[in-house]
Amino acid sequence: MSKIEPLTKNLWVAQSAVFATNSALLLDAGSCYLVDPGITPTELDHIVAFVAGSRATLRGIVLTHAHWDHLLGPERFPQAPVIAQDAYRALLRRHASDLIRQVTDWRTETDVPQERSFVPPNPDVTFSKQLRLYLGPTTLRVLATPGHAPDHCSLYESRSGLLWAGDMLSDLEVPMVMDTFAAYRQTLRRLAALEIRSLVPGHGTPTTDPREIHDRFAGDLVYLGEVYDCAAKAVEQGAELAETLDCCVSIPFAQPDSYPNAHRWNIEQAYLEAGGKVTGIAGWAQDWA
Repeated sequence: MSKIEPLTKNLWVAQSAVFATNSALLLDAGSCYLVDPGITPTELDHIVAFVAGSRATLRGIVLTHAHWDHLLGPERFPQAPVIAQDAYRALLRRHASDLIRQVTDWRTETDVPQERSFVPPNPDVTFSKQLRLYLGPTTLRVLATPGHAPDHCSLYESRSGLLWAGDMLSDLEVPMVMDTFAAYRQTLRRLAALEIRSLVPGHGTPTTDPREIHDRFAGDLVYLGEVYDCAAKAVEQGAELAETLDCCVSIPFAQPDSYPNAHRWNIEQAYLEAGGKVTGIAGWAQDWA
């Protein structure tokens, strides 16, 4: 059973044994918001019990993006409004069947009990660039932060300097560019301008160390810049995708064992973004295949 531990005065974090996925429980003034609650039935039981024990009113569930490992919690809280960024609906229209398949495959491969068929949650509330949520005196800003995914969002609370980063700024995963390099880098630069004293990634280790926070931003920006520049140069020189991969695959990154295809697919994504042409599926579209 995963532990639910406090990180700041108002934030409790539950980390799943699956992909070290973090769930947020934000509490203040008798109210509560959840972020990406999950993942296994036992872990969700623990979150349900924690919310009940807190005697707080659950105001809503924020889903940072429409990837399957972030979507398994809302069905356990059927009365709670689901909150997502506007582009979430379009992702769901295109990929609902893929999400169902991915969850079904994961449950089968890991022998996770399937009490009911998975249905991707539909949002009750969506926003374009920013949404404010209130927990008594605490104001949560839900920010559109595209790059990892077109519908990706993050949460920021200025009093504590908390950034809930979603699937960015992890110490366990290389940046995964399932949207665009331009959007990802712009998002990181915009978030880096905030005063961040507590950083929680969607997967991996939360940190309150200023040097670690700085290094995660800097390292991810360097990696994204090097991959895109390498691929763009290859496109400019008329290189095919295979040649581009040969040229760029040796670019170093901090988590080489985190995801077997991530670096290769990032290069392919940069090649496509820079104007390269391919036959068949390339880049992160393969993750849905």
